[in-house]
Amino acid sequence: MKLITKNFLPWLMSLTTIMRYFVIALLFHVGILALLGSVKIVSKIPGIGGSFLPTPLPPQSDELPEDAYATYRDFDYSGPELGQGGGLGGKGPGGVPTAGGQKYSASIAQTAAGAEAPNVGEVIGVFSEAATAIARPAGTPGGIGTGPVSGLGDALAGAGGIKGPGGPWLGAGRMGPQRAVNLDKFGGTKETERAVMAALRWLKANQQSDGNWELRNGAGAALAILCFLGHGENADSPEFSQTVSKGLEFLAKQVNAQGVVPGGMYEQGLVTLALSEGFMLTQSPLLREPLERATKLILKSQAIPKANPAGQGGWHYAWNANTHDLSVSGWVFMALKSAKTAGMDVPQEAMDQAAKYFWNMYHEGGGFGYSGPGLGGAMTPVGVLCQQFLGNGDDKRIKKTLDNIKKTTMDWENDGGWTMYRWYYATLASFQGGEQYWGSWNRQMRDTLVKNQKEDGRWELPPKSGETSHVKSAVYSTTLACLMLEVYYRYLPIYQLINDPRNAPKTDSAPAAEPADPLVAAR
Repeated sequence: MKLITKNFLPWLMSLTTIMRYFVIALLFHVGILALLGSVKIVSKIPGIGGSFLPTPLPPQSDELPEDAYATYRDFDYSGPELGQGGGLGGKGPGGVPTAGGQKYSASIAQTAAGAEAPNVGEVIGVFSEAATAIARPAGTPGGIGTGPVSGLGDALAGAGGIKGPGGPWLGAGRMGPQRAVNLDKFGGTKETERAVMAALRWLKANQQSDGNWELRNGAGAALAILCFLGHGENADSPEFSQTVSKGLEFLAKQVNAQGVVPGGMYEQGLVTLALSEGFMLTQSPLLREPLERATKLILKSQAIPKANPAGQGGWHYAWNANTHDLSVSGWVFMALKSAKTAGMDVPQEAMDQAAKYFWNMYHEGGGFGYSGPGLGGAMTPVGVLCQQFLGNGDDKRIKKTLDNIKKTTMDWENDGGWTMYRWYYATLASFQGGEQYWGSWNRQMRDTLVKNQKEDGRWELPPKSGETSHVKSAVYSTTLACLMLEVYYRYLPIYQLINDPRNAPKTDSAPAAEPADPLVAAR
């Protein structure tokens, strides 16, 4: 140190005055930095704790087969092109040239199949992991009447508290790989799935700019959206996201401040049914308010005193009518049942009144009539399906009626009357009735529809159908046919849900009332 001091001080003094000040200042700052570097700075940051309520995945109600996808894996498929490719009996419906004639070996064994082979979804539909994420509600609840329903895709399926996308009512069958399992389990084929995809593409191509389809009022949009939702498509679907979003936006705007849908109770039932399923599958807050208003209007309409006491609990064309018919009541009841499942406030009394009404339309010979007890025709499967969804599927009267339905056939060339309407309800009722009724009906239904689909993916009405004088749009026949071919996964058999202890419902049944005077309506 003495040596440093001895040499440093003479050197410093030999410098000019300015240089001496510069060296002294430099040494001063070095000393300050050394001092600060030797100080240990301790900052205490408060701990942040987080806890999450456990939400375990629901157990599977059905065991998966050893190889759920064997039916769909080992075949080559040329993607649909306009008028060719696709492979339905050499006709090749498909609508749009999304695959470009490219062949690939179908594979849904890995989760990345959707990205590596985008056309795999044409056959089964690979549900992306992103679409199963927890809901992210977006938008402005209550603003449905003042702005567009944008961002429906921000409310993904799988909201907290819902047992999978759509809950057990919808999501247990139509979403993701489970769709392939149910398709195989209940008798669907790769041909039926190709036909469904061709129909969905035709519907997409024929959607109007406002989100509607060519059918009176909102009925076209409701039926078409039910087809997309029935296939598990929502606002996040890679191919149909815009179609679904525009359709749901259009439907939401149809419900006015009083809950009334333009047109009548047919439209009221269909729009409410589509909104219910849309809300269950998206959990979008922008659908909830119009759904609530539409449901309240249905309940208000049901409560209006009917001129014929046997019609109490049913509905007719106008919401404030004091008359009734089973055709309108079938669609409206299905909407009410779906709205209740979606979480809307539907008192049990309303369900009991509906059950009593449908029994009032029952004929002891095993059938249901239009505005009184009747046999045969399109109303019989309507009554059966409604009672099945009310939990009365095991009633001996329903079994007797299903036995009568089982004797009927599906003849595309020769069946008259309301063919597509009757076939639609007969398909759903037979499926809900179980294998003893489903097997034979399914074989003729799927083969008939696949065979008679047009090359562009649509269906026209059967040549002798009485519906031709009432319905001029192929949207009607195409949507009903598509919904029939989605039956394998669209709804689980109701008896499975009822017998599942996790779902233990309240009793929806009601004792039968004395039948009214027989009145068989030609429908």
